[in-house]
Amino acid sequence: MRRVFIILGLLLAFQTVSWAFLYEVKILNKEEIQALSDIELVNALIETKIEIDASRTFHGKAGFSPKEYAKYKELLGYIIKLRLEMQLRELEAPPIDDWLR
Repeated sequence: MRRVFIILGLLLAFQTVSWAFLYEVKILNKEEIQALSDIELVNALIETKIEIDASRTFHGKAGFSPKEYAKYKELLGYIIKLRLEMQLRELEAPPIDDWLR
């Protein structure tokens, strides 16, 4: 019986560690986005797209808690802000979605 508790404890510990790595993207405000160089802007978009794709994969069958859902919506809004700034700078976004498939 003690082994069962040890195994469950280890599994929960590893799961908690995996949650710590979710949503590692720093959400910038409009002024911070405008201050990014062209390459930083493209890299921010790439990192955010990767974060969302990883999150979608991770949560594919489990569903979102209200907190996770709010964070997901925040990431989607961040992509929009990044794309708008790229459009103002006449930068073309790399085909990240195709690369992730």
